[in-house]
This record gives sequence, C-alpha cells and structure tokens, in this order.
Amino acid sequence: MLLHAACLLLAAQHVTPPELIDPKRPPQRELETRVADGFTLAAVGDLITSRTLAPLVTSDPGFAAVVRILQGADATFGNFENTAFEPSGFSGSPYPGRDDWALVAPPGVPGDLKSLGFDLVSRANNHGLDWGLEGMRESTRLLDAAGLVHAGVGESRADARAARYLETPRGRIGLVSMASTFREYSEAMAPYGRANGRPGLNALHTTRTHVVTAERYEALRAAEAERRRVAEDEDPPAEGVFFEQRFRVGEKPGTSYAMNPLDEAEILQAIRLGKQHSDLLVATIHAHEKGLAPAEPADFLRTLAHDAIDAGAGAFVGHGEHTLMPIEIYKGRPIFYSLANFFWSDIQEPLPGELYENNRAVLEQAFGKDARPTDADLSAVLNATSFDDEKVFQTVIAVTRYAGGRASEVRLHPVDLGYGEPLTRSGVPRLASPAMGRAILERLQRISRPFGTEIAIEDGVGVIRPR
Repeated sequence: MLLHAACLLLAAQHVTPPELIDPKRPPQRELETRVADGFTLAAVGDLITSRTLAPLVTSDPGFAAVVRILQGADATFGNFENTAFEPSGFSGSPYPGRDDWALVAPPGVPGDLKSLGFDLVSRANNHGLDWGLEGMRESTRLLDAAGLVHAGVGESRADARAARYLETPRGRIGLVSMASTFREYSEAMAPYGRANGRPGLNALHTTRTHVVTAERYEALRAAEAERRRVAEDEDPPAEGVFFEQRFRVGEKPGTSYAMNPLDEAEILQAIRLGKQHSDLLVATIHAHEKGLAPAEPADFLRTLAHDAIDAGAGAFVGHGEHTLMPIEIYKGRPIFYSLANFFWSDIQEPLPGELYENNRAVLEQAFGKDARPTDADLSAVLNATSFDDEKVFQTVIAVTRYAGGRASEVRLHPVDLGYGEPLTRSGVPRLASPAMGRAILERLQRISRPFGTEIAIEDGVGVIRPR
C-alpha cells in the first residue's frame, strides 16, 4: 500500500510541460465521461444459466417485465460466470474447485443472452476456466458469434487486462473485467525472459491479514509455538503467520486485504486507456472477499473502486458475493459492491466425476449406499450447505442514467429468482412482488446508508438521485 500511495502522490505532483501537449487534445479530457445526456446503463450480477430462456418471454409475464428493462437500456451488462460448449465432441477437461461445480452452458446461451438484451459481459471470475483453456476459447468463439462484447480473459495477461468496446448510437462503451477470487493457475501470466506467458483471466492478487487484539495475538503466537515446539520470541513481531494464516495487532478486530501493487497498477492503467478510448468505461470485479459483517465489502474494494473512478471509470460493478452489497456514489459515479445473482441455474449437467468422488460420503448419507445419485441429486446436496438462503435469490437490476458526465439517477428494480421453486422455474429472474420488493430495497437502504447513499422507494422501485 505504501508503493500505491507513493505512485498516486507522484502522479498528482507531476505537471506536463504545456509545449508537449496539443491544447486541442489534452489527455486529461479523455478521462471525462461523455455519453449523451440520458444514456442508460443497466447492470446485473452473475449470469449462471444452463439453458436458453428467451422462449419464456411469451408465457411468463414476470420474466418478460425483466427483459423489457434489460432491452430498454442503451447498454446492458452482466457477469458471464460460465463456459459455453457442446459436450459431445468437446476436447477439453473439467477443472472444478474443491467441492464446486464445473459450470456448463449449451452453445445457444450466448445468443440467448444477446436476444434478452445483454451487450457487455465480464469473464474474469472463479468459473471462467472451469473447462480449461479449451472451454475458455470455445466460449470466446460463441460470445463473438453472438455479438456480445466481453472482457477479462485472453491469450496473455495484457490481453486479459485490456478493455473491450461496445459501439452504441449514444457513445462508445469500454469494459475492463478483473477478479480477485479465482481458481489456482487460472490467472493469465506475462512472459518473462525465455519463459512463455500463460492464457487465462485478469487477476488481482490480494493478501489477507486478520487483525486481532494484542491479547489474542499473544495467544495465537503461543499456540503456534507449542504446535511447532519452538521457543517463543521475547519481542514478537507486529505481524506473523500462525496456523497458515496471517495476523497482526490492531485496535479494531477485522480482516484486511492488501492488493498486489503490480496487478493494481496494470489494471488501473488498463482502465485509464480504456476510458481514453471510450465515452464511458465500466470497471467490474468478481470478488468473494468481504469484511466481518454480512454486508461489509472487503476494505480493498473501496480503495480499488475509488481509484478506478479516479482513473476514468464511469461505473464500478462488483459481483461474486451471492447476496446484495452496499451501493456508493463517488464523484457522481455509481459503485455497486455486489449485484448478487441474476440467473442462478441449478440445472447443471454434466458434472465431473471428481465432484462425486469428493462427496461420496454425504451422497450415501442422503440417498443410501446403493443409490445411484444423479447430477440433480448432487447439486441438491451441495446447495443445502451453501445456498440455502432466500437472499441468494433476491437481487436488483440497477439502471444508471447519465447527464453532464455524471450519474443523474440510479433506479433499482427488485427481482425475485424463485427460491424453493421447481428447478425449471428456480433461478429465472422475475420482478419481485410488492412485499418482497420492499424488503429487498429496505435492506439496500440500510446497508448503503453508511456509505452516504440515500435510496428512496417510489412505486416499488429504489431511486438514488446523487447530489
């Protein structure tokens, strides 16, 4: 963080000699958001879908109402947390995380998303390489064929970090996608010397430290010393690694994250360039990290969001945390710390054999030793311990309207994903009932207030009018 602060200080102190810059084309001007007044950006969270849903528009009024909002915006964004391919003939292999799904979307899903109103999708997330480089590349081919602009993965680290662009009648939109939560070895790597780089995703590495009282630190240090059977130091360091976790002494207990300085610098450079080449830049991150409180974003996210906006971003959109997190307005630009889930399909097949093997004991406990559980049975067992919460199935569509290069209004449309519905209905977004919609918006009011954000509720819609 000291390096980060020093870089910002040097940048603030640097003054470019006027004779080196064409006064008609000043670089600083290119960091201003300049979409046409009235431009609207619709943003949602995770797009975890395993089927084409456009056919439901004619028969499901609640879903049709959601689609009208998506299609009505000048640009619509979501996080493509999936791999699209046809399993028969696919040459790749699954790489699931421990006790996690390797998500699959059929080849028609990218085109379906386009028909539902999506224009921009992020791909840097912990499921982006569930089916290896073959799956990443096939998804790229299918997303390109569907006409969706996507960012966050690439054949090199620079490619994964780079902005991608959407051309609209009312402005050129840039997208930079990053992830602080990702599978090991899925991050893109730059070449070094004679060593090749590696394809993958745009990763922001972080280091987690638990902040504890001096008394708790001493207890942990003593326990670690006993575990290792080594003598205690007379003067313990202010920061140490005990039980393979990092701790330091602080006045207020909590969890703190430090960003990798090189990752942070390269990502902010990509945001700056992306904004210089667009009228509105959307910066987006997939992050599971959070603070101690249920609706507390990790400390680094607020720093990163502010720095991204200072670098030119006109909106900062978080996803990954499967429930809604606070909303902040910074310098007239919206920060959504997590927009939760939008599509949440529990219809997942095929699932890799490793997932069955890792969960053999609980499957036998649930269905009997001689049972032959299906992919649906396995998903049901895993969901029962991870996603048994109605808040996972509640979200909003955030529609930001711009005027004068700033957000003039943010409208939050509450959405219900159907917790407890049959699998063919569950996870499909529909406008929430009045009672559920009010509950969703009141929760957003409560958790966003500490960030200085006031949300009015008008005709069942949350409204933010930045001052």
